Amino acid sequence: MDATNFASRTIFAKGWINSILGAIHIAGAFTFEKAHYASVGTPDMRRDYLVWFWGVGVFILFSGILDLICVRGLRDRSNLAWRIALFSALSIGLFGTFGVIIYGIAPPLVLSITGAAATLVLVGTRKVF
Repeated sequence: MDATNFASRTIFAKGWINSILGAIHIAGAFTFEKAHYASVGTPDMRRDYLVWFWGVGVFILFSGILDLICVRGLRDRSNLAWRIALFSALSIGLFGTFGVIIYGIAPPLVLSITGAAATLVLVGTRKVF
């Protein structure tokens, strides 16, 4: 398997994982998170928290969609696709790492792992692009 194929498959997997996680996060803002915090704090605090929770899901989904868009460019050895995929990997990895520090291992660890793995693969294949 050549480097571009390996990089594109890795980014494809990261894109799907993050897209699914983002969609779950967005749906969760209106279901289980809303129910969990129904009686906590003031109505304004609950609304702001749910908007923030939804926004995090949008960011994760956007990162996943960017990855899926970049797959073809990576196969074609596009430097722009490589840069976008690297930016997405670094940002989602950092986002997940801060999430682990603040909220614990549970959900954000997946973002840290996918971000770190994609970053390593992309940096390792830089000479090809």
